[in-house]
Amino acid sequence: MFGNDTWLTDTVASANNDGEFSEAAEHFDGSIALEIGNQTVWLKIYRGEIIDTEPFVPQFGATFRLVGDESAWQQLAADDISFSQALYETAIRSKGNKLEANRLRDAVELLVRHLQNNTLGDTAEMAVAE
Repeated sequence: MFGNDTWLTDTVASANNDGEFSEAAEHFDGSIALEIGNQTVWLKIYRGEIIDTEPFVPQFGATFRLVGDESAWQQLAADDISFSQALYETAIRSKGNKLEANRLRDAVELLVRHLQNNTLGDTAEMAVAE
């Protein structure tokens, strides 16, 4: 998806080691689904930590979803656009509980930075290869 097989575990590990992320998500008990084109990544967050991931949304759903085509997520991962810009231009859209999505905005911004830090070189290589 982002040029390497470990982007998710690397992103989760670095987010969980980030005090700012933990603080931004400390009062959240829910889940976020990242819909990247036709692929899905589900993240369960509890007390400021991502405690579980799945390559699908379990039967109990997600608190909210961040939805975009693969090229929008590639641009976001490559830091070609910011998360705010992606939302503004509707390249990435939120679906589901808008209140929680807005309340978790800082945590999601930090998660995106970790995604960028863990995929930046890989997405640049992918762009050259295409």
